[in-house]
Amino acid sequence: MKLSTTFLTLAAVAAIAAFAAGCGSSGPAPLSLEQPPQPTSTPKPGLLYVDHNGSFFEYRLPLTQSSKPVRTLTEWPHLPVTPQFTADQYGNVALASPTELRIFRAPIVSFDPSHAQTKIKLTPAMTGIGPDGALLVDIEFDPNENLWLFNNLGGLGGITELRPPIKQQSVASVIIIVGAKGSKTSGFTVLTQGRFDINATLYFYASASYRSRLFKVAFPYAKQPGTTGLDLKQADFVDASDWPPTAPNSPALLLGQYDGALRSPRPGTPPSPPVDVTAQFPQPFNPQVGLFPDAHTDTVAGALAADTYRYSYYTLDADDGTLNVFPLPMKQNAQPTVSLKCLAGSYDCDKLEHLFLAP
Repeated sequence: MKLSTTFLTLAAVAAIAAFAAGCGSSGPAPLSLEQPPQPTSTPKPGLLYVDHNGSFFEYRLPLTQSSKPVRTLTEWPHLPVTPQFTADQYGNVALASPTELRIFRAPIVSFDPSHAQTKIKLTPAMTGIGPDGALLVDIEFDPNENLWLFNNLGGLGGITELRPPIKQQSVASVIIIVGAKGSKTSGFTVLTQGRFDINATLYFYASASYRSRLFKVAFPYAKQPGTTGLDLKQADFVDASDWPPTAPNSPALLLGQYDGALRSPRPGTPPSPPVDVTAQFPQPFNPQVGLFPDAHTDTVAGALAADTYRYSYYTLDADDGTLNVFPLPMKQNAQPTVSLKCLAGSYDCDKLEHLFLAP
């Protein structure tokens, strides 16, 4: 049965109200104004997790042209939809179906349910639940090990935070509604993915008719999300503190799949047409220069992860799933130093994919 937009919107509002009820409040429950989280040191990565539409491949770093996966697993056997996949800085993995969360502790040896440290049914107090479960488009750990659920339901996006330890009685400790009229995200009703920088600032990519934007909201998430001004997905953040002590330079960078102009137009000339490229932006932004990349490569990445320890960043090609290694900081029009064919099969190599570093 096809449900009307009005019904789904009402369902979304009801689910959001259930969030608030679970948090003991009459409305969305922003995080209290406590001390901001302190950045945690990320373990040196020794593994690369590659997710292709429900198939998991684990590679040892550094990658070479002869690298093969040391482990290949099916993430959720017999699930009729692709599970959402994420990993934290310690290599632990969370998987989500429309109705259940499963958390697996590193080292990852199997995704059989018997190996899950935690199995929890999703509830309206955790995220928006419709007749067929949650419409999760992404799940992400922040630097402080909180798990965030990104849900599209009935014309509104809902972002919720679950604090550890996650258990059957867990409720959303933060609720952020995306796309509501009168908000800074008005019209951007379709969530795609979420990301975090080292300071636990939340970035999420959302779309409206014929346009998309990367939005942000800083800890303690009490303000409305604001736009970064960029159409940038697959975002990854490099903080100056992420580089090893021996690094000759330690720039703060933002990498991602950028759709827009590469430079400001010359006086009296029209702006150049937008391009879809993998691009690098120096941080913080310089308003006098504008929001333009300082380097780009003519590629379309379906996933991206930066590895400062090896002065590299990794991408999965959005068309064929090829795993590529590029130099970091990004070099203008650089070619990959390593390219590994996708092993998930032609059906899965151009669909939902993720990259995560693990110790």
